[in-house]
Amino acid sequence: MSTRPNRTESTAGFAVDGIGKRLRILRMERKMTVKDLAEAAAVSVGTISQIERNLSSPSIRILERLRQAMDIPLMELLDASEKEVEPQNMIVRRSADRPRVELGDGAIVKQLLSPVGDHDIQFMYITLKPGVRQGDVLIGPGEKAGLVISGKAILEVDDVFYQLAEGDSFQFSSKLKHSILNDSDKETKILWIMNTNVRKIIF
Repeated sequence: MSTRPNRTESTAGFAVDGIGKRLRILRMERKMTVKDLAEAAAVSVGTISQIERNLSSPSIRILERLRQAMDIPLMELLDASEKEVEPQNMIVRRSADRPRVELGDGAIVKQLLSPVGDHDIQFMYITLKPGVRQGDVLIGPGEKAGLVISGKAILEVDDVFYQLAEGDSFQFSSKLKHSILNDSDKETKILWIMNTNVRKIIF
């Protein structure tokens, strides 16, 4: 394929239960004021204030800036559970305890699968509604990989398009520009894997 498929692109903010409170706790643990975090992340004070009060949902790019400014992994910010972390939870993530991320009013749903903690490898279960392209993708050091569990998808890596079907897998450098599209009329489900030993990775 030589041209970009023309489909709905989901770049909206996402909803995660408790993310505002979680952001405030993590910020205060680092003794950062809202102004400190805003300057470090190049985000407005008003934006951070609205997120912390659950008045707005952060976009992926805003979340990445906040995460980098506090030097924390993605899981630490998204896993807003207040339950005490037991040793087994560092090894196992129960299906009922998966943090759930929704983008574009549910056009894309991501369930974080990795157990609690700062792991070198993180993975998630992604559901793409028909005709939706995940286009707000950040790049950085490391690698990403995945497996199409059901449905079809078009993976774009460095301006090259790859047709994927159920059972197909892929892997590429995170430094390359990339996105993924469900070009079918059915939902697509993907197991998405990230090498996060360098803390600059998010999908």
